[in-house]
Amino acid sequence: MSKHNGYKRIAELIFGEITDNLGSDEMKELYTWIGGRPENKELYNQIRNSTHFQSWYSFREKIDTLEGWKQLYPFIRKEKKRERRRAFLKYAAILLLPLLIAGGFYYFVYPGYEQGAVPQTVEIRAGSKKAVLILNDGNSVVLDSPDELLITEADGTSIQKTNGLLNYIKPVNKKSKALLYNSVKVPRGGEFDLILADGTHVYLNSLSELKYPVQFLGDKREVELTGEAYFEVTHKNDNPFIVKTKEMSMEVLGTTFNINAYENTGKVITTLVAGKIMVKGNNNENMKGRILIPEEQAVFDISSKQLEVIKVDVSLYTAWKDGEFIFYDTRLYDIMNTLTRWYSVEARFMDNSLKELRFSGSLDRYGNIDSILDIIKSTNKVEIEINNDIIILKKKV
Repeated sequence: MSKHNGYKRIAELIFGEITDNLGSDEMKELYTWIGGRPENKELYNQIRNSTHFQSWYSFREKIDTLEGWKQLYPFIRKEKKRERRRAFLKYAAILLLPLLIAGGFYYFVYPGYEQGAVPQTVEIRAGSKKAVLILNDGNSVVLDSPDELLITEADGTSIQKTNGLLNYIKPVNKKSKALLYNSVKVPRGGEFDLILADGTHVYLNSLSELKYPVQFLGDKREVELTGEAYFEVTHKNDNPFIVKTKEMSMEVLGTTFNINAYENTGKVITTLVAGKIMVKGNNNENMKGRILIPEEQAVFDISSKQLEVIKVDVSLYTAWKDGEFIFYDTRLYDIMNTLTRWYSVEARFMDNSLKELRFSGSLDRYGNIDSILDIIKSTNKVEIEINNDIIILKKKV
């Protein structure tokens, strides 16, 4: 592979991870590169922590993609003549920041798509059990095969993988003196389960990541979540289980609950199934902690820092764990967000008014996406085309 293509490949992998669009083999390729040299990891962290990237989701809805592509393409062609360091940084910048802001995303990844083009259909598959386990020493293990696996952490803890489940088993008569951490990262189109060292069962949804101690030490059990997870917490008196997201903390002793904390939704939604839970903001001294009882939901608005507690049908928010999609009076925009995470596709609305259409129904999470799209089309308000893995939604005239 030429140097030019090598730079471009790494930039594409970083871009794919940021947009949650990498397969398990690509994730392993990226992590291998990150761990190869200290400067690789430093550059990766600089890109991921960019304030420009944080505003991408809100920006891309407002952009003119065709005009963005026209501006971007000449810069990509010129890159072949630039020297190594500048070329690599430029590729990263083009792919991860100005590209998205300028609006070239769909035209760069799918250059064959344009108005009036003949749709190219591919089979859109439902998600499956897959994830990447990141060990305390930084090494990663791809978990996308049915094969059983046994790993031993530095403190002697056994990590067993069987049928899409990670199980942490403490060593006999041996206790760790320092906290070691693992992370499980689930890509788009994936899900995974794990049983932590205290017996707590965690179900991770697509595009989610959980960081947790290999063994829990001290007077609390604390984990960090990005995305969505369903927790069945093992009860331990005087040893609270705390789930931290970027904006909120949830504290329990023994409880069953669901947390939806996807970063592009603008909300953190905690739904209590059984037990009792306290929710509170991480950096908001004016917001008192609220205790939830079963069938209550706490909705924290990230922009306004306001917390609302409402009574809900919990099955609407936990059915994904049991292999169902249940929508009740749900915006089409939110439905498509759910589907794109699970089926590894992109959704493009050609008319923003379609986002506000509302639907209700119960569907098989592991079924063909066509059955869901047929229900949407049956309203005679939406026309749907599939071009490779882009679902294009148009207003029916």
